[in-house]
Amino acid sequence: MCVLALAAFTLAPAQEEEKEKDIDNPHHGKQEMVEAGRKLYLNSCSACHGPTGEGGRGPGLIKSGMIRGASNRRLFTTIKDGVRGSDMPPSTLDDGKIWQIVTFVKYLNAPAYETSAAGNADAGERLFFGKAGCVECHSIRGRGGVLGPDLSGAGLTRTYAHLRESLLNPDERPTDGYQGVSIQLKSGRRVEGVARNQTNYSLQVLDAKGGLHLLSSLDIEQVSFRKGSLMPGDYKTRLSKSEIDDLLAFLSRQVIRVPEKEK
Repeated sequence: MCVLALAAFTLAPAQEEEKEKDIDNPHHGKQEMVEAGRKLYLNSCSACHGPTGEGGRGPGLIKSGMIRGASNRRLFTTIKDGVRGSDMPPSTLDDGKIWQIVTFVKYLNAPAYETSAAGNADAGERLFFGKAGCVECHSIRGRGGVLGPDLSGAGLTRTYAHLRESLLNPDERPTDGYQGVSIQLKSGRRVEGVARNQTNYSLQVLDAKGGLHLLSSLDIEQVSFRKGSLMPGDYKTRLSKSEIDDLLAFLSRQVIRVPEKEK
């Protein structure tokens, strides 16, 4: 069963777009309902929309403004009734289970700051700046390295699922603009870091100390670009499950400015 036909969402009659008062999701904010919805999604929806919502025969459900901005009523009705004229059939699930799927799909797109992280953020901070070694490449509020993205606003710019995937499966979707490179110069010197700008005539490299190297193509002997992410791929074994939860809880709390509704 395909769960959400986003193309049909886009073409839905304007009069159905939030004219009726929205309804409450009885499972909102309940982490156990997110997990229950995930299991239902895998059994009923992933064949069309992908195991993690990345899309396939059906539209992708992650990083979707249509999902993020949709009302509870609209999501629930689309799943329950299907979309006439598309591959989206009516659901055979009861209302409670449909709400679980709504909760999971909303979770896929909610900023990490708005989700309920299981770990201890204070313990996660100690891991970030200590044992986990994140600070070597990432910075938060000016403290840390430069080879990886600044995470000062990670809680609002990334979903919890995205943070978790980046930590545990970094090679799945490396962050754009942070490709590792190693350059052997004709002088014998080697420069390593992150590739910034490349043309037929030059290549810029940002090193681990924040130094920016502008290298002429005429001076370069060999260039080796890293295929995967610069992130270590062993956090699944290097950290315990509780430590992973703690680190993700800390990252989820990182916002440059607290959303207005939270003040």
